[in-house]
Amino acid sequence: MTEVDVTLTDYAVTAECACFTYLFIPARSPISQLATAFIIFFLSIAVAATAGGTVHGFFADEKSFGHRVLWPFTLFCVGITAFAGIHISAALLFSSTAIRLIDIASVLVFLAYTVIILFIRSDFRLAVLNYLPSLIFLASAFLIVHLRSGKSALLVGFWGVCVMIAAAGAQQLKWALHSRFCNHNAVYHVLQALALWMIFIAAQESIRLEEYTR
Repeated sequence: MTEVDVTLTDYAVTAECACFTYLFIPARSPISQLATAFIIFFLSIAVAATAGGTVHGFFADEKSFGHRVLWPFTLFCVGITAFAGIHISAALLFSSTAIRLIDIASVLVFLAYTVIILFIRSDFRLAVLNYLPSLIFLASAFLIVHLRSGKSALLVGFWGVCVMIAAAGAQQLKWALHSRFCNHNAVYHVLQALALWMIFIAAQESIRLEEYTR
């Protein structure tokens, strides 16, 4: 295993998001569209973390077959996360007509992003730039719904998204606690895990609010 700290923290994010995904699946009642969107959000992160951790741990050589397959797939999954984040934000704030228009625009952006990472450049910075607007939109949605409803869990989600944005910034600036045992990618994953837990809290409250207003 070449990057133990990065691989293990990536796999920890996988386990966390897999648990969140499972908890969103109801035992009996039909699943709502918002809950489905959150499942896609967390599941795509889980898959991306699994693929990304495997690349860092076992296919660090960019010329290897595993790297050439798994790294673009990792970025593709991040694109799905961004799309899910946009849909969630729109669903929290707007009517069905507006949601459909936003989804169409998001699909076009996702397709363009996919073409770039598959055929032009597979750079994680592109993934960050792609999901940054989604995170800003999601933070705004949580904050607005918090102001409307007074639910503190939505404010937790707002700050969780802020932590995720800060984590991405730290990763791009290569801020590390230790060059070998906790490099900038591992720091990113640790902060991301904290942020995702906070977002999960807001997600649960968002779904409860949706069910209450049906």
